[in-house]
Amino acid sequence: MRSSTPRDFAGVCSRCFLKEAWCICAELPRIDTKLEVLIIRHTTEDFLTSNTGRLAALMLPNAQILTYGGGTPFDDSCIGRDGTWLLYPGKNREPVSPAPKRIIVLDATFRQAKRMYQRITALRDVPELSFEAPATVPHRLRRPPRIDGLSTIEAIAAALGRFESAHIAQSLLAVYAEFVQRADATRGRQRTQ
Repeated sequence: MRSSTPRDFAGVCSRCFLKEAWCICAELPRIDTKLEVLIIRHTTEDFLTSNTGRLAALMLPNAQILTYGGGTPFDDSCIGRDGTWLLYPGKNREPVSPAPKRIIVLDATFRQAKRMYQRITALRDVPELSFEAPATVPHRLRRPPRIDGLSTIEAIAAALGRFESAHIAQSLLAVYAEFVQRADATRGRQRTQ
């Protein structure tokens, strides 16, 4: 489900992009982490309600979102810092030592992320890390094209769970589950268990 938010935000929260009656902002926890999160979001994701990178950044003060695409040149000078790892599907699943200081997440559809990876040449010098898909697939706003696909917030939660604490990962995923329920409710969507 790739619902777009009205550009004037009429009847919609300008932070979480849910309809005002279902806004989740007052219930979002502040989650302080040592690990920095750099989210490189494709411009087509900017106004999608289903974008989970935005939701993660609302909870993580140590997260930053940069926009890629839309005809604007991308400044990749911020990518190549020591201690930075790229979360990317299907790559290195080996233990990482020392733990990263920063992770980069490409926030886009799988096809867009693949193109972003090819076009942002600085990413090729960053070590890559991926995580297994969860054994039990949660309700999501979008269906991944690959069985091992994760949403942006799920990938961030996996990294923070591995390098910080399971409690942080659970907090992010609990908010995501509530967000999915509220987004479904705004659309009148009924899910089977």
